[in-house]
Amino acid sequence: EVDEVELPPDIGAAEPAAADRWLGRYSGGPRGRVTFREYAPRTMQWLRSRVFGVEAEAYATAMAGSLEGGVELSLARSFSEGRGGGFFFFSADGRYLAKSMTRAEHHALLQLLPQYCRHMQSQPRSLLSRLSGCYSITMYGQTKFFHVLSNVFADLPPMHERFDLKGSWVDRHATPGEKTRKDSDWPASRLLRLPPPTK
Repeated sequence: EVDEVELPPDIGAAEPAAADRWLGRYSGGPRGRVTFREYAPRTMQWLRSRVFGVEAEAYATAMAGSLEGGVELSLARSFSEGRGGGFFFFSADGRYLAKSMTRAEHHALLQLLPQYCRHMQSQPRSLLSRLSGCYSITMYGQTKFFHVLSNVFADLPPMHERFDLKGSWVDRHATPGEKTRKDSDWPASRLLRLPPPTK
């Protein structure tokens, strides 16, 4: 039995995030000003704590990076650029993945947020990505949007095989030497079995 979801009344809202205090030291006047915004912060906090069981302090520590190595170094080591022009990077402890998205994707995500919250609370074993935050950063007159997801591989033992499955066979072969295989590399005779409650 699942309690009725009562979402905080901030879906779609944006407010300056705590990271503004850190980013503020990089502001070099109006042209160099950096603005970091968090969207639907109370809803995201509700998701992290009530649904995913992650305390606010644990999330903030993971995203802030190592105090010894510095935030910049932690991000630089895990920054990657996707084929579509987007980028993603891991938190310092590897538990979270921040991925860029377009403005249209950003708006669509906020519109789907109420349904997403209800689904994740009613289906705790869901295979959907666990959304932990939605942000934007504005600098030099340009705004970039990104969202933060839990890294499903963070607490797993070492894997002997890894597949990146997108549901397409177009240009979906791993290149020689690439560790992660793709859709067309999946053997036709192999079946992927999931427990019935998983949605």
